[in-house]
Amino acid sequence: MNRLVAFGAVLVAGAIASGAALGDPIADFYKGRTVTMIAAASAGGGYDIYGRTVVKYVGKHLPGEPNIVLQFMPGAGGTKAANYLYNVSARDGSVLGLISNAAPVFQALGGAGVKYDAAKFNYIGRAASMQYVIMVWHTTGVKSLADMKTKEIVFGATGKSQSNYMVPIVLKNLLHLKAKVITGYPGTNETTLALEKGELTGRAGAWSSWLTERPQWIKENTVIAIAQSGLERATDLPNAPLLLEMAKNDEERQVLELLASDAAVGRGFMMPPAVPKDRVTAMRRAFDKAMADPAFLADAKKRDLIIEPWTGEKLQEVVDKTVSASPKIIARAKEVLEWK
Repeated sequence: MNRLVAFGAVLVAGAIASGAALGDPIADFYKGRTVTMIAAASAGGGYDIYGRTVVKYVGKHLPGEPNIVLQFMPGAGGTKAANYLYNVSARDGSVLGLISNAAPVFQALGGAGVKYDAAKFNYIGRAASMQYVIMVWHTTGVKSLADMKTKEIVFGATGKSQSNYMVPIVLKNLLHLKAKVITGYPGTNETTLALEKGELTGRAGAWSSWLTERPQWIKENTVIAIAQSGLERATDLPNAPLLLEMAKNDEERQVLELLASDAAVGRGFMMPPAVPKDRVTAMRRAFDKAMADPAFLADAKKRDLIIEPWTGEKLQEVVDKTVSASPKIIARAKEVLEWK
């Protein structure tokens, strides 16, 4: 009996030693590694603030605790970064993306320059929705959508693939209000500065960005919220109507719902296609833990960040629905957006 016990002890010790030698493959991969996150914007805007805050805690909860750094890649309204993440970046789990929330709808609409399939990205999770709010400068005299029937507002946008273009152009071509959209700004920070200088008189931006970048403008009524784009009203903007509420028939409603899908995607994080499944799963669970981390929530509160987390699996479902919209609705939406 003693020999059997001794033999069993040897087997157990051997198994433990073998397991220790193998280690955790996820931790082994990420330990001492620097992970790059591609952000589809210039520094100083909402992508920057959310990106830096979120990845700090994702890295903390990922086995191996890698250092995660941001790489800004503005251009073509976010398409440049999406194409890079899809076609060029490493697919081993060492690259993350915080690309345009409008990337799925831009693809669905057949946007120019798209060389990615949004449904094939590996979605990690969403930190917050991106309810787009239409703000106008206080000196314009415009205090509601009705005022834009007679007074023109000039908006700035980074490109036709971005929500900061799509939202105001809907005012012009679907609601028949006086709106003009100038594209070509590098990022959110530049359009905000142009608004401050008087080059623009309005901007459609994520509500979370307004709150973090220019909170004093909100408090002092320097800008006035006249409408918002999304599937439901922001709880702290009860008096700014949804564009969705302006639909006059079912077709218009479906068009507005398609164009508002970007708000649901929001501050969504992803990895390139074909990343090993175990590394995708590990990153998703690290993201989930980060979203519930008291230190993260305290940090987000200090920075006035809205946190409305979704899992990567739920985010994937929304993207899949967006890219499979009906041809009829896509054709009508393209007319509204002035896309050929």
